[in-house]
Amino acid sequence: MAEKIAKLRDSYDVLLDPDAAPSGRAIDVDSARPPSLTELFASIADELRGVPDGRGIEIRVDGLSIGVSSRKTVEALAGLAGGEPGTSLGSGDRASLEGESTQYRALRYACMVAGCCHEEFRSFHDPRRMPSCTDHRAPMELC
Repeated sequence: MAEKIAKLRDSYDVLLDPDAAPSGRAIDVDSARPPSLTELFASIADELRGVPDGRGIEIRVDGLSIGVSSRKTVEALAGLAGGEPGTSLGSGDRASLEGESTQYRALRYACMVAGCCHEEFRSFHDPRRMPSCTDHRAPMELC
């Protein structure tokens, strides 16, 4: 039993803040059916919404405290969508060169019915699935 709790403490270690004080609220984890790190992270984030004083949420495994998670830890783990501030488009995945690709361009399709100004943009051309105008039900043509 102690070995199982120690393993879970190691797995959940990234969620723990050694400087945080508990708020009196706790999340109880059953060692027989422990949540994934992502599930526990979501539970902690939900609980923290109800703790306005800035204190943390205690995590207990089978009634034994393994530590406290704080808003600071949750926000650090959540990170920023699309990369760090000040980075350009394309640098968020950290696997491609920064900036917009120069190898692709948007394909513009337009309705050819006189007076209609509907258009669509696609990233690839597939003659089997041509866009059609929503007003005239006419196939659009590549411009």
